[in-house]
Amino acid sequence: MQSWTEIKKIENPTEEQQLEAVKLNWYAISLIENPTEAAQKAAFEQNVQAILYVKNGLCEALKTALNALDDAALQTAMNADPNILKFVTNPELLKAAIRADWKIVRKIENAGDELWAEAVRQNAEALKFVRNPGEKVLVAAVERDWNYIQEIEAPSVAVVMAAVKQNFHALEFVSIKHRTEPVQMAAVRTDWRCIQFLQRASEKVQMEAVHQSKDAFKLIKNPSEAVKAYCA
Repeated sequence: MQSWTEIKKIENPTEEQQLEAVKLNWYAISLIENPTEAAQKAAFEQNVQAILYVKNGLCEALKTALNALDDAALQTAMNADPNILKFVTNPELLKAAIRADWKIVRKIENAGDELWAEAVRQNAEALKFVRNPGEKVLVAAVERDWNYIQEIEAPSVAVVMAAVKQNFHALEFVSIKHRTEPVQMAAVRTDWRCIQFLQRASEKVQMEAVHQSKDAFKLIKNPSEAVKAYCA
């Protein structure tokens, strides 16, 4: 074979012929109607982009090889052609891609909470594109800026804890009806100073706060007798 383009003229080329063409130029894979696994692998080994040009059935070995690339190699491949992303299923590679460019998440089909959370960690703008954000996304949002808790109607325990870790004043922005005992417990366990924002803290919550620091006692409204005795 003098030129790799000759493969196009051969009807049902043998594996040997396919390999010969691909070795001359990896792009020859795009001219083969039904490339064998060996031919696909040979093309991929020369250039990762070959995965985009395989006709009539991509072999599993290529998908596995793509998802085994390191972050740098995948980034190089994506810089050459972002369409390669559609074959990436390795969550760690996807996260690495998002860390390099958060907008990539919008190109990932059915991106889940974990990937959107990674995008939010990189840029708060990502929140504008999330429909019905789950807990992981909301945690990432308040970790980035605790003030975002004001936008969350009924934050979960995990979200409150994440926000309070950033600033204990975050509890002030959780509506009273959503300050359930688990939320209160999480808040005072994370930062005992949150007790000052609780008008009717249960004895259990009060005790949790003073266990963290007896200085919490002076911030408790209507301390129980057991709490008074503990702090005496």
